[in-house]
Formats: sequence, structure tokens, C-alpha cells
Amino acid sequence: MTDIKVNIPTNSQQNSKESSNNEAPKTDVKTDAKTDKAAELDEEYTEVKKVIIASIARVSAYRAINSLAIGKPKTVIGSSINSTRKLIANKGEVEAYYPELVGMSANNPDFITTVKRYLSNIQIVVDGQKELDASFVYHHKKDYLDIKSKLDAVEAKYNSSNKTEKDASLRNDEINRIESTKYKYGYPINYAEYIAYRHCLLYSEVAKDTSFIGGNPNLRFYIKDVAKEKERQKKLLISRKKAMTNFIEVNASPDKMTAIYVAYLTYKHKNIAIGLANDVSVREQELINFVNEDPNKFNSFVEDKNIQVKCFVELCIARGELVRSELNQQISTPDGQFIGENMNAAVAYFNNPNNAAIKTQLENKMKLI
Repeated sequence: MTDIKVNIPTNSQQNSKESSNNEAPKTDVKTDAKTDKAAELDEEYTEVKKVIIASIARVSAYRAINSLAIGKPKTVIGSSINSTRKLIANKGEVEAYYPELVGMSANNPDFITTVKRYLSNIQIVVDGQKELDASFVYHHKKDYLDIKSKLDAVEAKYNSSNKTEKDASLRNDEINRIESTKYKYGYPINYAEYIAYRHCLLYSEVAKDTSFIGGNPNLRFYIKDVAKEKERQKKLLISRKKAMTNFIEVNASPDKMTAIYVAYLTYKHKNIAIGLANDVSVREQELINFVNEDPNKFNSFVEDKNIQVKCFVELCIARGELVRSELNQQISTPDGQFIGENMNAAVAYFNNPNNAAIKTQLENKMKLI
């Protein structure tokens, strides 16, 4: 009789086979995920963007008294040479959008003249406030993400600046430059309102930042991106909560509190000697107000590892033990010994152990004042 042999796999062989069976789908899953992601980035994408243009409520005493006779003022955003020049600077964009607006082919010899006439006669009536549809359809989502990344970088640069009107104008010019390249990747849903939005960004009487409204009487309107404003308020609330927590923690350390108060005085271009002469409760109230006004800057003071060294340098300057040049930021002693070309260099100087004796000498002098 012939023996029948049955091969029974060992545990290790069986586990190896099960393991190989299980690993294959994992590779497939990763490949599928990459394929799905690539397909998503290649799909059409619509950026929904609503912008509000609002008039700034400024009523003169004369108009208030005679409001019934004069009637409600008509608030209109008109044309602008500066805006027109910038909006027609990109030939490709002009040829992509304006045939739809002026009803004329880009090949027509009168096309550019007609476009200039269109922009020269632009009028946006703002009755209290007006919503503009600046939504944009991208042929591919990856292009939207690329443009968004560039615009976010511009906004981040502005947020790290001193936020002057010049800084805001430069930001809007850069936004306009990036917006002028979008025609390569898609088209606006509403051509007329999209161009109106771009015009408002460049119009001199539209506030580039709501913080300028009270300080510039020539501003008649302000602009806000509904979604961006909501996101900004959300981030601001988070920053304020963090700043309030930081304030409570810092308030437990008088030296750290003084250093942050000096940083605040310097940032606000206030006199340090006069500020430090205030009662502690007055200083605390000023910092509480600052927490609400600019929580990000307050948090940056708290997180600055060299804040107390900077405070030391500023106090030495305020009390005449160090001198900051009026022509530049160079810091030196009254007898001309060079400390550093700016505050950061001065901090590095006093953090250097080799200069500990000079620092101690200045600290002892400060105690006697």
C-alpha cells in the first residue's frame, strides 16, 4: 500500500503567509490614497469669497442739523487713475476678463481704449454697505492652494510689520499683483463684482485696515472679507485668552512685569521715565488695555527670552548710562565705548560672560539712581 503524505504547514510558515497576505493591501491602500489625493488636487475648485464695502459714518454738525432738508448723502466709490493703471498692467488678465465686461473682442483695435473708459467710469454705490461677490473658479484645486499660500504669506508679512498705512498699501499692491495672475488658473464667477473688489483694494478713500478709520479723515469706506474677518476674530479671541493667562502669570513676578511694561512703553514710543513714575495700578491697567488691543504683541513680549536684558538696556538709556544714537540705532556708553549697532547686538553684548563686569558696574549705578 502506498503511503499518503499530507504536508501540514508549521506555525511560522502559516504566520508568514498570513503576514504577506495582510501586507499587500496596505501597499494598495497607500497607493490608492495618493491617487485619490492627486485626483482631488486636479479637480475643479470654487473659492467662495464675499466682500463687504461699508461707508464710514461721519456726519458733520451742519449735516446733522439740516439732515431733513439735505437728505441722505449718496456715498459712491468713483474711478481712480492709480487703480486704473494697476488694473490694466497685466495684458493677459485684461484680455481674459474685460471682453466679458465691455462686450468687445481683445483683438479689436479699440479694445484697450474701451477698457480704460470702462474703468474711468466705474461707480460703486454704497448705501450703508454693499456686498461684492469675489468668488473664483479654479480649473485645479492645486492652483487655488498655491495662490492661497502666496496671499497668506503677504498677510503674515503685514501682520509682522508696524501696520502703518504705507505697510497696508504695500500689502494691497502685492495682493493685487497676485490676484492679477489668477486668470491663468480660472475665472471669476461675477466678472464685474470681482473687478469692483479689486478696484476697492486700490482706491485711496477705502481704509486698507479698519484700525486707520479714526486717524485719517480722508477715508470714507472700509473693506472686509467676510470669511477672513470671521477667522481673524476667532484667532484674536484665542490670542486674547492666551494673553490674559500670560498677564496673570507675569503679574506674580515684579521684575518680569517691569520688563514687559518697559517693552510696551518702547513699542508705543512713550517716555520710559514718566511711565515708570506711574503707580503700579496705572501700569497694570495700561497693560490690560494693551492685552485687548494687541494680544499678539503682548504675547511676544512674554515669550521673549531676552526681555529683561532689553529692559536693562532701555533703562540704562533712559537714565543716561547708555546712549542710543539719534542718527541710527547704535548703542554706546557716554564716553564713546561701543556696545552694539542695535538692540539685538547690545543684548548679545551683555549676555556675553566676558562683559559681565561692565554689566555689573552698570547695574550698581542703576541701584544708586
